[in-house]
Amino acid sequence: MNPLREYIRELLSEETIAFGRCYPHVVKLAQQSTDDEFTDLSKFKVVHGRVTDKFSGESVLHAWVEKGDLVFDWQSHATKPDGISRDVYYDTFRPEPHNEYTAEETIVNCIKARHKGPWT
Repeated sequence: MNPLREYIRELLSEETIAFGRCYPHVVKLAQQSTDDEFTDLSKFKVVHGRVTDKFSGESVLHAWVEKGDLVFDWQSHATKPDGISRDVYYDTFRPEPHNEYTAEETIVNCIKARHKGPWT
């Protein structure tokens, strides 16, 4: 078999997380927010910004949800479905928040922009 095909087949068989899924993920969480969280940034916020992995130095635009002292992130939702401590998340990924949205604003922005983010 062709070595390149073998390599691609191996990559596809691994349990990897696709990049670029963070925006749809936070929209889904906004849609699932409670009535109490829907318009209250202190209880639920979608954050668009940049994260930088402190180990690799890789920096990317990203989106995540903050609920009190917990962060919900696409990259870790499979292993940490109940969230990550905000302190640990901020230490590991050094996020730079650019914009914050309530669940309501997130859904409205999706409708207006006809996509799940980022919005300008």
